[in-house]
Amino acid sequence: MKWMYLNDFIKIMLACCLGGLIGHQRQQKGMSMGLRTHIVVCVSAALVQIISIDYNLLNNSNMDVMRLGAQVISGIGFLGMASIIRYGKTVVGLTTAASVWFVACVGLAVGSNLYIQATMATIIILLILRDVFNFDKRINSKRSLKSEYELELILRKDSNNKSKAHEIFNYISSLDADISNTNINKDDNDNTILSMTISLTSKNEYKEMIKILSENEYVKQIKIT
Repeated sequence: MKWMYLNDFIKIMLACCLGGLIGHQRQQKGMSMGLRTHIVVCVSAALVQIISIDYNLLNNSNMDVMRLGAQVISGIGFLGMASIIRYGKTVVGLTTAASVWFVACVGLAVGSNLYIQATMATIIILLILRDVFNFDKRINSKRSLKSEYELELILRKDSNNKSKAHEIFNYISSLDADISNTNINKDDNDNTILSMTISLTSKNEYKEMIKILSENEYVKQIKIT
């Protein structure tokens, strides 16, 4: 019995440390969910798994130890939603929401005696959150070379306009273009209007794209801003 309690104490302390590592990094970034929130989530998840395992040991039962853990994974989403905020055209807090979900998984792993796996996963995620491999710099440097355009296409009336619209989206995507803010509407004349924001690196690709789109028999008008 003493060994069981000692093992449970080790689980709780390890969950506290691993959750704290992720929470400390989030707090340094100025996120609303920081050190304490991540520790509480991680330790709580570990405790849920400890309850499942210890219940079987103390009552000599054969309860599914993952049943309570599954509820943690599905239920933690409500907490993660609190960190997601829409700010203009961008959404912030997704990484923090993901980190909260991750520490819940770490807590379940620790509670299941998977100490090495939980530690390895925490170290890897911590390195990624700290951007040790300069992912953000590489992506932003590539993105800074691209020019952004607001593109609006008016398609001629056709019974199969939706498929034609998808063909155009697929063509633009094939140019290694970043597409965002896509929208499909109808005007007063029942023409299909495609609007999107695209980012292209090469001006030649941009010119070639406009040329091909203008030659498309289904494209009635092109507007660019």
